[in-house]
Amino acid sequence: ENESQDDIIFVVWCLSFFTGMRLTTTEAGFIDATPIKPGKLVDFTLSRCNITDAIRLALNFLELERGDPDAPKRVAAVIHALFLAQYPQNLPFEQFQYLYTALDACFKLLEVKHKPKQKPAHATRIQWMCETLHMTTPEWAERTDSSGTPLSTVRTSTIHEAIFFDEPLGFSVYGGKKPNSNGGAVLLQMQALVCRLLVAILGETETNYVKSAVNTR
Repeated sequence: ENESQDDIIFVVWCLSFFTGMRLTTTEAGFIDATPIKPGKLVDFTLSRCNITDAIRLALNFLELERGDPDAPKRVAAVIHALFLAQYPQNLPFEQFQYLYTALDACFKLLEVKHKPKQKPAHATRIQWMCETLHMTTPEWAERTDSSGTPLSTVRTSTIHEAIFFDEPLGFSVYGGKKPNSNGGAVLLQMQALVCRLLVAILGETETNYVKSAVNTR
């Protein structure tokens, strides 16, 4: 019964996220590969809740964020970037860039809401988000000294120098040539973190899923 087209579009974005597949309000919304079965683009399934609950959560978020018209757009942007990162033809650096952008958009949503006294630097943003939401910070995002984190170091060379693990873009996988680098696992964990942050941002901060570690199934 909602008369706002923008609100309806936002709810469809959220349904797309909670069903784990692309849904769209546009006439021809799929210009790239996309799964045709639900649950493929996220690392969770709905169990004690259903689609009605997801719609209610989206509408509640809209009401709470009426004073910030950019918030729904940013949520949709995070979902879109999360899905784009999983395009099967992506090179590792492209997947990394989409996921890092999604994490940065999550940071913007939380920064506007929680208003930290001092804006965290790129190196500490993921850790700040996890601490703010009482989540476990992944080891690749922990800052233990004055230097950057493992993830922010990769981000700096990729974005500012077009160097991805010591090679030009497209010539190296995440982790480079180091043995046992487990780079693919980090990209999967980035996806998992984006999903958990989105659930928390939409209002479900205390669920077991949000609190669960990103390096588990």
